[in-house]
Amino acid sequence: MPDTFHNILVVKLKSIGDVIIITPVFASLRHCYPEARITAVVNKGTEGILANNPHLDNILPLRRFPGFFRDGWEQFRFLRDIRRQRFDLVLELTGNDRGAFTGYVSGAPRRLGFASKKIKKFDRHVLYTDLVHSNGATHIVHDQLRMIEYLGHAPVTTEPAVFWSEEEYESCRGILQEKGVAMHDRYAVIHPTLFARYREWKSEECAALCEYLHDTWNIRPILVCGTTESERKFIERVEQLSNGRAVNLAGCLSLRNLIALIGNAVLFVGVDSGPMHIAAAAKTPVVALFGPQNQRRWGPFGEGHSVVQKSWECVPCRKKGCDDDGLWSRCLQELSLGEVVAAVELQIKRHAEAGLFTKPS
Repeated sequence: MPDTFHNILVVKLKSIGDVIIITPVFASLRHCYPEARITAVVNKGTEGILANNPHLDNILPLRRFPGFFRDGWEQFRFLRDIRRQRFDLVLELTGNDRGAFTGYVSGAPRRLGFASKKIKKFDRHVLYTDLVHSNGATHIVHDQLRMIEYLGHAPVTTEPAVFWSEEEYESCRGILQEKGVAMHDRYAVIHPTLFARYREWKSEECAALCEYLHDTWNIRPILVCGTTESERKFIERVEQLSNGRAVNLAGCLSLRNLIALIGNAVLFVGVDSGPMHIAAAAKTPVVALFGPQNQRRWGPFGEGHSVVQKSWECVPCRKKGCDDDGLWSRCLQELSLGEVVAAVELQIKRHAEAGLFTKPS
């Protein structure tokens, strides 16, 4: 029989998209241990993904501070607070040394972590009590749920989920109104660039896509991006090239605003990123633009989404661009407007019966 746990800690110290894909783990834990207190430790800046999640009792953001001594002191205080909560089970889903050490310091008698391909005599694996073997051939969502299966349970769901409140919806409405867009207007969220430049699509093709959506389907293209200066400049260029069709929301949205915006959109088109996973979790139709990444492993999870990726022999190479320097990927740069439009039209055909898409008269 599976063990009973009362105080569970889940550790995921990675990016926004990585946090989204573990949400089925929380749903399964809540189903299997309905009386347990469930806490998540995530990196500061990603905790908004888990806000309003009904399967969580507490979220602890791990924050980094400037200065070696201050950061060391704050990390000590953070780990001390975790130790005091007396967890009896840790699921370490990060797969790195910091995550393993966080789980170990908690003092939990059971600490589950993923086994890497090569287990060395002295590495983070000695900090776990149980090693769970992953399957690199499956989608990462299924991989994370192997923790639930190891505990002797069947996952209650495999679908990632995000949640937003009425207040966050209204906040997003106000931001859109300032740009001349109503929440009931049909709009598509376009996310063509990332701080990791090798995942960036061409600005000229993106602008042409915005014109196509606006002129052919009467869908307002809304451009979003991260916080770096290069991303904002890229979005500004697309806005200019689109001849007034695109709405620029770069720098205007909090993470919670972004979730509400994407959740209300009729379509999402973007590169492999956190916003792409938000769209899939919010059940917004997705057209994902993939370059050197493995779409089987990291594609939008769920039925009915589309992935546009070159079928070249070198794809996916899983490198950080053609020169492995994080700057550019030919397979992504050469995705044509026609290839993306074909995927968009496929989504339109799939969802036409729901009334999401109708051509303007």
